[in-house]
Parts: sequence; structure tokens; C-alpha cells
Amino acid sequence: MRLNIVITGGAGFIGSHVVRLFVNKYPEYNIINLDKLTYAGNLANLKDIEGRPNYKFVKMDICDFEAFYKLMQDEKIDGIIHLAAESHVDRSIKDPFTFARTNVMGTLSLLQAAKLYWESLPERYEGKRFYHISTDEVYGALEMTN
Repeated sequence: MRLNIVITGGAGFIGSHVVRLFVNKYPEYNIINLDKLTYAGNLANLKDIEGRPNYKFVKMDICDFEAFYKLMQDEKIDGIIHLAAESHVDRSIKDPFTFARTNVMGTLSLLQAAKLYWESLPERYEGKRFYHISTDEVYGALEMTN
């Protein structure tokens, strides 16, 4: 089965490893690496898979609902693996609005686009998946126990 999978944040450190794994392990899947290429994104991480027939890079901001919804329609997306995020704690303290925009509103944009697109299909959600990869830091610091 030929699935069309979007991996957000695919030019980042962890995302690039996930993209490479999927491109190499699932040659029957079309993998779309979606990244805004901010301070953490580096396409040089993926030079070894450039030109593969099942790999495509799209530069996009996950907060751009209209662009992402159009991508969902054009590419007939079956699944989303969402790794895109602002992740440096120091930056979150200096610029919390950017963090909230990307990590909250960007995620909401992806979820809403997926919901609207998949609901428009005859099979609706059948076989569709949305995986959100995050960090333990969303839970805050843990207390020390004995």
C-alpha cells in the first residue's frame, strides 16, 4: 500500500533521523518532510536521501493553515508525524509568544487541517493517523524522591 506521510520538523536533529528511517525502511511510502528551516533545521542532515523517489522536502510554516490544508489535499495525506516545535528553554523564556505560536497554534493548525481533510473523504478517518512527538519538559520539573 502506498501511503503518503508528512513528517513535520524533519530537518531538525530528531526529525531528520525519523525522516531517514521512514525513507529507507518504507520505500513504498511517499515521505514529505515539512520544515520551516529556522535555527534548528538543517537540510544537510538529509543529503544522503536527496533525490530518492519516495522523498520530498516542502518548506512551510506549520502555522499556515491554508497552505497545510492545500498540501493535505494535493498530496492526499494518510498520516502525519508531528515533530516540529520550538524546543530551546532559554528561547522560550526570552520569547514565549513565538513558542506558543509554534507549539500550540501550529499543532492546532495541523490537527484542524487533518480533521477537515480526512472528514471530507468517503472513508473518513479509516487508516489515517496523527502522531504528536513532544518532550518530557511539557510536564515541568519532577520532585526528587527517596
